[in-house]
Amino acid sequence: MRAAVLTGLESVELQERPEPEARPGWVVLTVEAASLCGTDVHQYDGRIDTPFPRVPGHDFSGRVLSVGEGVDESWVGRAVAVKPSLPCGDCPECHTDKPFDCKKKKLIGLWSDGCLTERIAVPVVNLIPRPDGVEAWQAALLEPLAVGLNTVDRLRIVLGESVVVLGQGPIGLALTRLCALSGAGRLIVTDAREAPFAVSRAYGASDCIDVTRTDATQAILDLTDGVGADIVIETSGFPASSAMVLDAVRKEGKVAHIGWANDLPPLPVIPIMAKTLTVYGVGGNGGRGQYERSLELVRSGRIDLDPVVTHRFGLDQIEEAFATAASKSDGAIKVVVTP
Repeated sequence: MRAAVLTGLESVELQERPEPEARPGWVVLTVEAASLCGTDVHQYDGRIDTPFPRVPGHDFSGRVLSVGEGVDESWVGRAVAVKPSLPCGDCPECHTDKPFDCKKKKLIGLWSDGCLTERIAVPVVNLIPRPDGVEAWQAALLEPLAVGLNTVDRLRIVLGESVVVLGQGPIGLALTRLCALSGAGRLIVTDAREAPFAVSRAYGASDCIDVTRTDATQAILDLTDGVGADIVIETSGFPASSAMVLDAVRKEGKVAHIGWANDLPPLPVIPIMAKTLTVYGVGGNGGRGQYERSLELVRSGRIDLDPVVTHRFGLDQIEEAFATAASKSDGAIKVVVTP
C-alpha cells in the first residue's frame, strides 16, 4: 500500500509499505480523510524532533476494514473518527479499562507510524462511531476542537470575561469559536497573517491584531483599559508569542499554554508570582470525552468547519500538501489529504 514518509527535514515522499494487520484488540481501517496538524508540520521543518523515516499524521477518519481477535465483528464496515493517542496496553490504567489515563500513551505519527497512508491499524478503544451527517473530512478535523475543549474545560470561562487567543491556526481558531460559545465578552485574537481573520470574526472574535503591524501587547492593554485580559491563551508555539503572555494578562488572571515546539523559552516565575496568576499547561486533547463532544458540536452545527479547510490534496500530492501547510501559502489554514 502507499504511504507518505518523512525521510528527512522538509523531505516527504510516497513509498510502498506492508499492509497492516489487526492484532488482538485492534482493527484495520481504510483511511478516508486526514488533515495536516501543526505537529506534522513541525516534524517536517525540524521544530519537533522525530525519527526518520516516519509516516506522519494523527488527525484522520476512516472505515473499519477488518478486526483482530476479541473485537466485535459488527465494527466491520462502520465509519469512525479516531482518537490519536495510543495507550500502551500494559500499565495498571490500561488493565483497568482506563486506556486514556495511560501515562505511557504516545501520539500516532510522532512515536509510531501515522495515518498518511491508505490503511492503518489502531486499537478498537480509539474508535468513535461517526454519526450520520458528519463527513469523513469533518471527522478528520476533530483534534483542534478536542484540544480547545480540553483548554476551555480547565479555564472555566465566566460569562463576559475578556479573552485573548494568541495565534489563529486551527487550534487557535477552534478556541476562538469555543470561547465565543462559552460566553467570552471581548474576544481578542492575534496572528502574523491577515488570512485567518475572516474566519476569526465569523467565529466570534471582536478584535483582530496583526502582530507584524502592531505592538500586540500594547494593543491588548489598550483594548482592556490598561489592565490586561482576564484570560490569555497561547496556541502558536512561537517564542515571541509565548514571551508576551504574562504581559497581556491582568493581575490574578489566567493563562494557558498550548503551542509546543523545541525552541520555546522557559516560563519566568517571578511575573507569575507578582501577578498571582493561574497557569495551565494543556498537553493535548484530554481524552475524557472531548473527542465525543467535538463530534457532537460538528454534528449539531454549532461549529462549522468549512471555513478552516482551505486546501485539499490527494496522497499523490503529499509534497505539495506539506509545502503548503508549512509555508501557509495562498492563505492556507487547514490542509486535508484524501488517500
